Amino acid sequence: MLSRPIRRLNIRQNIPSIKTRTYSSLNSPAAQNFTVNGDRLWNDIYHAAQYSAPNPTTTAGGLSRLSGTLYDKQARDWFASQVHSLGAKTYTINSTGSQFATFDFSAAMPDVPPIAMGSHLDSVATGGRFDGPLGVLGALEVVRSLKEQDVRTFAPIAVINWTNEEGARFFPPLGSSVVYAGQSSVSVAHESKANDGSGGTLGEALKGIGYVGDGPNTFQEFPLSAHFEIHVEQATTLEEAGKSVGWVTGWQGISVFEMVFKGEDGHANTYPMDSPHRRDSLLGASKVIVEIERLALTNNGYTTVTGIQSGPVGSCNIQSWTKIVFCLMHHESQKLFAMGEEIKARAQAQAKLGGLEMEVDRVMHLEPGEFWPEAVDCVKRACGNRGMGAKTLTAHDSTMTTLVCPTAMVFARGREGISHCAQEWTSKEDCAESAAVLGKAVLNYDEVLRKKYEG
Repeated sequence: MLSRPIRRLNIRQNIPSIKTRTYSSLNSPAAQNFTVNGDRLWNDIYHAAQYSAPNPTTTAGGLSRLSGTLYDKQARDWFASQVHSLGAKTYTINSTGSQFATFDFSAAMPDVPPIAMGSHLDSVATGGRFDGPLGVLGALEVVRSLKEQDVRTFAPIAVINWTNEEGARFFPPLGSSVVYAGQSSVSVAHESKANDGSGGTLGEALKGIGYVGDGPNTFQEFPLSAHFEIHVEQATTLEEAGKSVGWVTGWQGISVFEMVFKGEDGHANTYPMDSPHRRDSLLGASKVIVEIERLALTNNGYTTVTGIQSGPVGSCNIQSWTKIVFCLMHHESQKLFAMGEEIKARAQAQAKLGGLEMEVDRVMHLEPGEFWPEAVDCVKRACGNRGMGAKTLTAHDSTMTTLVCPTAMVFARGREGISHCAQEWTSKEDCAESAAVLGKAVLNYDEVLRKKYEG
């Protein structure tokens, strides 16, 4: 668990302001003629997808690459081989397993912190090929294209593969970027427990695949001038508007709760339904799950129960303990907080009715917020008339980097908003368009940075 809640900090006043003029359709000179190789990117997407567990999701064309597994190691090794073949100036692995590669395109001032492009190669157990990997593979394609087109930048360029963004195998998500942003620590990240109740930890898994390094863990150790990330939209805003790409203005707030209900052991077949000894924790938890859905619907919010564990395991045991994990989401901070307080009250009432003890812990909290305007503007100009603004409904590594440096995201159109399953799909053309926008946005920001330092 996090050592303290994830909060969006008001730290921009500590970073030199960057004065920019906003244009909706004008890119920097270097960005105007920048292109990418869509065929090569598409081949990389398919090539990297081979590093996936042999299961029905993979067979159906999806991706099953949990953090810290053999398949994660294979993808990481391939990523390392790619950045080395591209002549990375530096390559490091940090203590939470994130991979950092920097490239010097004849930077005029090598002491200027790099402009980073980052995302994640891990997936959920039943994932698609685009959520996460597109952001890393698109960044690699940008670097290849910059080299081929002999583009000279003012700042160095970095490509980052962040560890355990999904939190699918080890909770919490954003496992490395949250440490980078100063919202947790390496030791807490290493202690992240396996969601399957096995007792395994992220630290043990990373050590097992050889990905606990001595590279930089925090912004202070490895400062960035900015961070940009491609991601599939996971909604239908772009698709409905007929737009292939978008600039992400901000995100909705997210709170994740764990609730544990404790009842009493007993025989499932012989204890009368009205017996005072029948304290069924699973029954009580199920009633709370219904309350969670009702709460979100009546408050114009969102929710999903993402985990249920109960015991003792057996064919004739009353379930004396049950743990549920669920998330609440809302675009408004006050309503998100109110939903959290309300569900705790409703759960306590249900527990009392069932004669249960209840423990509740808010294990993650991300306030709703907006990305940095000067970085978003660079993406907006790169999109031109092919794009539009949108908000993300979930957290990304960029919602952590935005706490410490200018950050923006590029959306790639997804089919029907489907995500986290094998049917997730972004076309070859839209993948290429999003990578081109990523590269142009970086070059736009590079020009902003140059003017700041020189002017």
